[in-house]
Amino acid sequence: MERQRGLTIHFNDGTRITIGFDGEARNRYAREILQDEFVKRRLLAVEADGAMLFIPFENIKYVTAFPAPDEPPRWALTGATLIG
Repeated sequence: MERQRGLTIHFNDGTRITIGFDGEARNRYAREILQDEFVKRRLLAVEADGAMLFIPFENIKYVTAFPAPDEPPRWALTGATLIG
């Protein structure tokens, strides 16, 4: 059984949404969005269920991508544990 893949977007107002996607999209996301594009564009664009979501960076507190990519960005802290 393949593990679920997706993003949980945590918003500044305390709400969140979770978006699931297939492995091909996950690989493209890891390369293009997670590393640089998300910060450069200050906008997260997601096609889901036949609609486009455009989420301004300023509305996002943080994003959780799961599972972690096999090769995280070289500037990422790895092997960490969430404590609280």
